[in-house]
Amino acid sequence: MIQKVVSTGLLMKDDKVLVIQRSEREKFLPGYFELPGGKVDFGEDPAEALAREFKEEVNLDVKVSNPYHTFSYISESGNRHTVEILYKVNLKNETTNPNIKLSEDHSDSKWIGLDQLEQLQLSDEIKSCILKGFQSI
Repeated sequence: MIQKVVSTGLLMKDDKVLVIQRSEREKFLPGYFELPGGKVDFGEDPAEALAREFKEEVNLDVKVSNPYHTFSYISESGNRHTVEILYKVNLKNETTNPNIKLSEDHSDSKWIGLDQLEQLQLSDEIKSCILKGFQSI
């Protein structure tokens, strides 16, 4: 049995949020869109882990603010418990066109508005997290 902590970030720009698509090679939710973020290493601060993950996954430098939502789930096989902490983040260098460069674990990125939530393959939990993020602006 494994327990892991994940930090995820909601980056908003012009009433749109950045989502990235998981590679089809991924075992968990291949092809699904998600918010940037990832695993917190042992002893690592969750906010620092999120800034590191943003740099690794989309090549953006972000300022991490306070968490706005947490949730947890058990994997389908029942041997992994994941606790996910969601933060709002802002670009460190405000720019009109951030230069997103995806890691090999992701195949696409999009800036989406609320009206596009049902058009993309997103987990119900991530849809809920994006809605909560929009409501807390």
